[in-house]
Amino acid sequence: MINKKFGLILAAGILALAACGEEEQPAANDATEVEEQESAPAEETAPEAEEEMPEEDTEKEESAEDDAEKVADEAPEAMSGAASALLANGETTSFVFNEAGEFSIFCEPHPVMKMTVLVEEGAEQMDEVAIDIADYEFVEETITVAPGTTIVWTNQDQVQHNVAIK
Repeated sequence: MINKKFGLILAAGILALAACGEEEQPAANDATEVEEQESAPAEETAPEAEEEMPEEDTEKEESAEDDAEKVADEAPEAMSGAASALLANGETTSFVFNEAGEFSIFCEPHPVMKMTVLVEEGAEQMDEVAIDIADYEFVEETITVAPGTTIVWTNQDQVQHNVAIK
């Protein structure tokens, strides 16, 4: 019943297009046959397309997590004079803060962008801390971490930034 209604609607649409001179279509009887042939594959493929979308989203999320873990595993030690490369939107960089002390962080192209990392014995132990760079600033002004913590910065701006240490 639904297929017949759909076929009639499709045939009416095709006739309307033909009457407007937009596109030449087969006669109504041929259109119904074409519709029946086209509707079956469309119905079969639609559920598959719905199932594929979440898998792609999951793969993207897993890929982003894997990238952040790789950055953290390969992070250089934080020391005065160290600086990352320029980061495009969505790119990350990281440093491992092994030594206790105060580290002044800034962006070389935009020196008004500043933050402070305090590394203290007895601070809450975390393997990794994520900091966003957005709206021409580091989202944290000051952060306290334990020695051995990796900080991963992600550029959320459309302009390039970097992470430099004084």
